[in-house]
Amino acid sequence: MELCTPDAALAEKAAPLVPDFIHATGPSSYDYQFGPGRDLFDPFIERAWRMPRTLFSHTEATLALDGEAVAGVEIGYGGRDWYGLKPPLRQVTIELLQAGTVAPERVKQMAQRTHLASYLNPYVPENAYYVLALSVAESHRGSGLGAKLLTNAIDEARKAGYRELHLDVLSDNAAVGFYRRMGLVPVAETVAPEPCREHSVPMEIRMVYDLGRAG
Repeated sequence: MELCTPDAALAEKAAPLVPDFIHATGPSSYDYQFGPGRDLFDPFIERAWRMPRTLFSHTEATLALDGEAVAGVEIGYGGRDWYGLKPPLRQVTIELLQAGTVAPERVKQMAQRTHLASYLNPYVPENAYYVLALSVAESHRGSGLGAKLLTNAIDEARKAGYRELHLDVLSDNAAVGFYRRMGLVPVAETVAPEPCREHSVPMEIRMVYDLGRAG
């Protein structure tokens, strides 16, 4: 199993697969934000993946390859970048509108719901590395690949001088136990009224790994 930063050719090969990887990390949250059916989610994520320097971009990703097959992905960045990579997503929305992929009313609803859902995510410090997504193909779950991706993120974040690694995970996600076993500690449990109480999005848990500890 090989971990690598995707070049342009590999990023293009992985593009159709990335929406599935991302969606699997928080289906109820993404369905709330983008609407059910994934007719907006998939083209949005795929376009954002192809663009450089967005929250979902290949330029911020590590891919796991099993031979030529893409078996997993980790997307992450420093706390300062987390906030700097949000604005470019507006260009993704503009391009989808210009292409006629989505109606303006859907975009307006997505923007409103994404804003409300953002309250589920606590502040990311500048001295922290933030894992937006860590996902393994169903065919490779239980193989240790998730641990390999997370360990790689921890090692790279430590080398880059970050003090902590942060991630958010929905409370109904089986990965909560995995992250605990990997040494991450829950530090916040967040509920946002509309997504959680009116649309059944589970509580979000912020989990943190102290990069100053022994590896």
